[in-house]
Parts: sequence; structure tokens; C-alpha cells
Amino acid sequence: MELERWGSEADGGYIIPTRLMEHISSLISGGVGDNVEFEADVARRLPSVRITMFDHTVPSLPIHAPRSAMWFQHGLGDQPGFLTLVDAVQRSDAGSSDWVAIKLDIEGAEWTVLDSTPEDFWKRVSVLIIEFHHLNDKQAWNYYSTVLSKLDAHLIPIHVHGNNHDSTVHFTREGVHVPHTLEVTYINRSLIPRNSIPRIWNHPGPTSLDRPNKMGIPDLHLDYWVPRKFVFLRRLKKNIGKMFWMR
Repeated sequence: MELERWGSEADGGYIIPTRLMEHISSLISGGVGDNVEFEADVARRLPSVRITMFDHTVPSLPIHAPRSAMWFQHGLGDQPGFLTLVDAVQRSDAGSSDWVAIKLDIEGAEWTVLDSTPEDFWKRVSVLIIEFHHLNDKQAWNYYSTVLSKLDAHLIPIHVHGNNHDSTVHFTREGVHVPHTLEVTYINRSLIPRNSIPRIWNHPGPTSLDRPNKMGIPDLHLDYWVPRKFVFLRRLKKNIGKMFWMR
């Protein structure tokens, strides 16, 4: 499966499956801040794709935002006044049979957003690009594992990268460093090419497509696949590290 990097060379750049992106009708982008270079790349490469952005933390979009894109000053989450993913897709005017891509960088709200999303919703999601935050919160790992298992029914991860804007938390007894934040790209299981060959993925990262989110600081290596005592990390390994689909 052909992967490319779209967006910034640092934070705001994501690894995407090119062919699947070419078949979407809409991109839903939650959390844009002052960097919409990924959305601008989508607009430039795929001019027919409707781009709808959501962010309640900024008064306006940056000057490099695609002119054709829609923007709503609403956050995504389960708080009053926030929108669910179902609401967001409805705002985008995507048809009921349209394939959509979703990009989420919503600073920790992703967990409740995903948890509250109906399972059937994911059947129409071709690509999910997401940042998982607060992985250093061990008390929440059982909850995180439950949320990941819901995604696993319809989506499979094809790329993972540690965000070096945040540090890692060191668990001395287990001898591992866990990133506070991970960037993960998923694709819909129904779109996996039939002639693809599943392989065990145990790459410590970063890959040749990855760039440090914060330039001038070394990128993170993912060295936490082995420990058996970490229930949440085992879920991560199952959902992120077990199968890597290659054409």
C-alpha cells in the first residue's frame, strides 16, 4: 500500500494511504489551530473533496487555509455545545453512501469522541488520522483499551509515530518509555486489497516518511511492544503493531 506524507514537514504532517484518499468525497478535520497545511495539501491534490474543519479554540482560520473549505467554530467532544462525529459529517453535507476521511487532533477529547461514536459510523470512514493524547495516564489505560477495541471492529492501523512535542514517561521496572502522544493512521478493513500480505510489524520507528513534530529534537523510538504486564500497551500492540498491510 502506497503511503505518502501530506502537510507540514514537522508538526501538522501526516502519513496517508494515497489511493484511498483519492476516493473520498469529504474530509472532516477536528482541531486545526494555526496550521492547516495538511488540509491545504488535500485541497491542492484532491480539489473535488469537500473539506470541513472544526475548532473552537481559534477566532479565525490562518491565511493559508483552503478557500473552498468550510469552518465551524465548534469543538468536537461530549461537552454541551460541542459536536459529535455524526454531527460533524452532517455539517459537511457528505452523502450517506460517500466515503469520508477524518483527521482528529483535539488534545485529548478524542477518547470520549470515539467512545460516543456509533459503531456503524465507521463503516463509511475510509481513512482515520488521529493523535492519541495522555497515554502517560496509566489510570485511564483500561478505558483507552475499550475505545481502541471499538475501532478495531472496522479499522486497522497502518502507521504509527510518536509525537516528540511531548516527552515520554519512563516505567523503570518494565524498562520502557511510553510517548505521551501517538499519531496513528487507520484504514477501513473492507478496503484492504485482497492481494495484500499481512506481516508482523515491529518497527521501532521513525520510518523514512516520519519527521520530528518538534524540529531540533530527536524523534521518538517506539520501544514498548514487548512488556506483558501492560494491558493497555498490549492493546496498542495488538491494534497498532500486529498487522502492517503491504501491497
